[in-house]
Amino acid sequence: MTVSFGRVAIIGVGMVGGSLGKAMLTRELAREIVGFDTSSGVLQQALSLGAVTRQASSLQEAVLDADLVVLAAPVLATLQLLSEIAPFLTAGTLVTDVCSTKEAVALRAAESLPTTVSFIGGHPMSGSEKEGVAALDENLFENAFYLLTGQSGLERMEALVRELGAVPLVLQPQKHDQLVAAVSHLPHVAATALVQAVAGLHETDELLVLAASGFRDTTRVAMGSPHMWKDICLSNRENIVTLLDLLVQELQSVRRLVAASNTEGLLTHFQQARTFRQQVPLRGKGILPLIYNLYVYVPDQPGIIGEVTGLVGKGGVNIAEIELLRMREEEGGPLRVGFMSAEGSRLAARVLETEGFRVEMQEG
Repeated sequence: MTVSFGRVAIIGVGMVGGSLGKAMLTRELAREIVGFDTSSGVLQQALSLGAVTRQASSLQEAVLDADLVVLAAPVLATLQLLSEIAPFLTAGTLVTDVCSTKEAVALRAAESLPTTVSFIGGHPMSGSEKEGVAALDENLFENAFYLLTGQSGLERMEALVRELGAVPLVLQPQKHDQLVAAVSHLPHVAATALVQAVAGLHETDELLVLAASGFRDTTRVAMGSPHMWKDICLSNRENIVTLLDLLVQELQSVRRLVAASNTEGLLTHFQQARTFRQQVPLRGKGILPLIYNLYVYVPDQPGIIGEVTGLVGKGGVNIAEIELLRMREEEGGPLRVGFMSAEGSRLAARVLETEGFRVEMQEG
């Protein structure tokens, strides 16, 4: 099923809303995209970047006669917007959001929206630590999971997600919030706590120099929008608190092992964690599609990643995932390149080996 919309309203034209608008226009999935944002200057910038085709001066103007309304605002603002747009929606309109929590949004939508419109909750599992429409990326959703909740209008929303290049995954709102709390919300809160703990040592100069390696990678997610993450914690409070309690218990357990110099206990702890972590990139179980990984050993030099991806592209192979695992100044490091088929992985390996790169193949 292909899908296209006549008029689309995007409420909140930041990085995600702007990326969505740009992607839909580039792929000709919408004839017109009307943007509304309360921040000064955002809409003019969105127009110049090609994220919207027209500005709206009010919510009513934005959503009136829209085929699709996208609420691309933080969670608490989205809860309020659902009530505010309700009187102005046209029958048959599909309403969606991009919030990282779904249960509260789904409940508010059921309470506020007229029965003549459809609501499908949305959560694109892609993004950036950068904020604002200037950080938009029309390819932001390529090969990313796009989580959906709801029933009425689901087929149209799934079709839109696929047209954006993303992978739709349907979950119940409560289940969504439980799972995302574990794989997204807890890591973010833990990263911010780690940053705060280290910052409290007040050894700024030395710490900042050394933090350019593993610490920087481990705490990257702590760069996310404070306002957005405040809303996420408030709207998914129970799930996050439950997981924080488990994390505290695990930290206390590790502390006891370290304090007691428990050699065997520490070894078991690290081995168990390593074994589970090695499974994380695997997407071959259950509902997730299998990824075929190719590890490419590259030198640390400008443009090397672009060279690798360019060679693979010229070979006619589409890359599904790419990740720089480690880079050393003298030796370089491995680049993980993921493909949706074993044939694609093998073809890419042949292309890169012909050009002198050392590669290793690994399924999953």
